[in-house]
Amino acid sequence: MIFGAMGLLAPVTQAADDDIVPPRLTRPVQPNYPSDLRDAGVEGQVDVRFEVDRYGMVKEPKVHYATHKEFGKAVEDVVTRWRFSPARKGGLPVDQRVRMPVVFVVKQDDPLSKWAGRNVFKKMEGQPLDADELGVWPEPTAWIEPYYPPQLNGTGKRGEVVVSFVIDEHGDVVNPEILIGDDPHFIASALAATVSLEFSPHLNEAGEPVPVSMAVSYRFDEKKQQQWDRAVGSDGPKS
Repeated sequence: MIFGAMGLLAPVTQAADDDIVPPRLTRPVQPNYPSDLRDAGVEGQVDVRFEVDRYGMVKEPKVHYATHKEFGKAVEDVVTRWRFSPARKGGLPVDQRVRMPVVFVVKQDDPLSKWAGRNVFKKMEGQPLDADELGVWPEPTAWIEPYYPPQLNGTGKRGEVVVSFVIDEHGDVVNPEILIGDDPHFIASALAATVSLEFSPHLNEAGEPVPVSMAVSYRFDEKKQQQWDRAVGSDGPKS
């Protein structure tokens, strides 16, 4: 069962029995997404186990595993309100032990998060370290240069976009912000390139990963893009 982005997974029976038709969830009740975790963009999973009796009621629920205790508590608060079509053996309803995975996923409502396939904007606890204070700036595993926007082909327009962002404790780029730039096509291309960058997490003196803030500058030049395309034999993106 997936909450945040709503969906369902069938319950998994605890004991395999070819003669038993497993219970089917008919009335889910959505747990509350813990606000602190949601605002921070934290996702997680809970494995809850219980018995579905012959009347489709949940009995003896127990959280077997939870990535965060808050997620486990949220599931505990609603699991006894779920209703099932009971398991059947020989056509008759029977009690059945099941386990149900419950996944919490942050809704990705902003276009950039939808494009990236992950939550790009998240609430940070504390102030990230400034890359200027590290002595050596973090370097991505591979540099991604933004492409000259096809919508501007033939215009000869040039531009610069400076994007600030945070490298989080996982090495992902989050919270991008435009510092310099006014053309929406250049900005969109620069943001797409920025959130595609991957870094190794920065470790503090205790060996713990900590967020780091930095900025990059992108320059757009149609002629240079055309020269590069000819050099590598690329036709570029289609408009």
